[in-house]
Amino acid sequence: MLSIESTKNLTGVTISGSYANLNKLYDAFTNVLGTPNCYPAYETCSLRIYGFCYDIRHAYQGDRHVDKGRYDEEIYSFECLWPELIFIWSILDNFIELSSGSRSYLLEENEDPRFYEPKLYKMKLERIPDDIAILRYFQNLIKNAFLRTVDEKHGKRIVDLQEEKKFSKKYRKNVYIDYCTQWIDILNVRYINRKPDKRKRYLVTIAEKILFSDEEYYYLNDFLLDYHERAGVPVHTIELVDMQYPPTIEW
Repeated sequence: MLSIESTKNLTGVTISGSYANLNKLYDAFTNVLGTPNCYPAYETCSLRIYGFCYDIRHAYQGDRHVDKGRYDEEIYSFECLWPELIFIWSILDNFIELSSGSRSYLLEENEDPRFYEPKLYKMKLERIPDDIAILRYFQNLIKNAFLRTVDEKHGKRIVDLQEEKKFSKKYRKNVYIDYCTQWIDILNVRYINRKPDKRKRYLVTIAEKILFSDEEYYYLNDFLLDYHERAGVPVHTIELVDMQYPPTIEW
């Protein structure tokens, strides 16, 4: 069974499971995300999540942490920063909607049929509902870990607003189109630099900045687009000064 628990210092979470658990999670992510650039408007988000998938794969290959479970089975685990995980929690709604709808990269009119062998293509298409169920389960694990970590009142407010955003036409405009994922790096570094005893409340602020519209993000977006036009480099490759991760993270 998959498990997500906050780390000792609330820096992030430990994601753990058996080889089969993490392997299925990895396959679900990669099938729902699709092939490179199949959703151009979400390419920066896709690249970001594939970085997370890299950690999943290396975890179940035994390159992170390996422990013994209750029944002496091997349990594989890895850490993820809280802001990073909250972003994944939210953006998954977009990819789930894309992969299950008429814009799915797996529909024949959207996909070059030469890309897959017929049997593989059929298998990936038929697997989409099950993979979406796995990712919905993963989202619920994130939500529950978040609610266990923050103040109950503030946490419930965030979760309720996130659910409202998911289903209400009021929030249909998509802030994740051509998203500047440097914003997640900024929030990751800020959160790491916050003292552990201040993180419980600060995590609510971080969640608000990721899940909902934020003026500071739009300022960053304008700055990066301007630099992109002047320097002629892809937006997602622009590195920000003074926003470097520490060499070691105290989880």
